[in-house]
Amino acid sequence: MLKIEGVSYTLPDDVPLFQNFSMTVNNGEILGLSGKSGIGKTTLAKIIAGYLRADHGQINVQQMKGKSHSVQLIWQHPEQAVNPKWRIDKTLEEAGVPDQSIIKKLNILPEWLYRYPKQLSGGELQRVCIARCLLAQPEFIIADEITTMLDPISQAEIFKILTEHVQQNKIGLVIISHDTVLLDNLCHKVIDFK
Repeated sequence: MLKIEGVSYTLPDDVPLFQNFSMTVNNGEILGLSGKSGIGKTTLAKIIAGYLRADHGQINVQQMKGKSHSVQLIWQHPEQAVNPKWRIDKTLEEAGVPDQSIIKKLNILPEWLYRYPKQLSGGELQRVCIARCLLAQPEFIIADEITTMLDPISQAEIFKILTEHVQQNKIGLVIISHDTVLLDNLCHKVIDFK
């Protein structure tokens, strides 16, 4: 179980972004997080995944030395989440030994592995980032607007793969999206982040 209790974050100009936010995500649960742009959903995701430190509050995640973080964040913009100087094979190996079944499931073509991020489209690179996340074997995943750059058919395919994987492996999934129809269709519950 992932527990976020009373988490607050203040912007550098001393303006509170959000205060005393709490939520719980169970293993195998798919939870949606919706809300207007700019209210702190991505910042909250970065805090939970260990990229930022909250001002107050607690998250029951401990980083184990030498292991991948138990909460993995899939970023909205995949080009910002990869090293541009690494080939795709090295990007995937960063998470561990590549599991061919995951790579095939996400339709990552063998020739992509020898390319650099700038040689893939945004949608192709996002598939690589999702694969890297799954290869890290997290307990929880935060998917932050991960399909905004994809066409509707690819969006449906990606979420089908992701939701099946998390349910089979009892991984908690938080989907951040403005698309309330998507959240209503995929999630066990939806939180309006106000």
